[in-house]
Amino acid sequence: MDLKCKKLDCEHNDKYSCMKDTIQVTGSAECDSYVKDGKVREGQTQNASRDMFEVAPDYHPYRHKRQVDIECGAECLFNINNHCRANGISVCNCKDIALCTTFIKK
Repeated sequence: MDLKCKKLDCEHNDKYSCMKDTIQVTGSAECDSYVKDGKVREGQTQNASRDMFEVAPDYHPYRHKRQVDIECGAECLFNINNHCRANGISVCNCKDIALCTTFIKK
């Protein structure tokens, strides 16, 4: 399961990867598991002016956990019996919310 997240101020985020074992997604495709940490940990950001064309972001390696329970209330193509069955999800860094961008309306 690949869980990419751009909410770098979330306590579950480790270099763009979600490390939480159980994730809740609301009916509006919002990640309800997002918990603001209040700070961005070292290694979570890049110096864009220095690295813009030379260095890729420092991503956490792919999660080797086969199953992550993603409870989902959205009317999404990947929602089967209130559980996400996508191979992975991505969460965007929207203003004050964490929104599942893998969401595809049924």
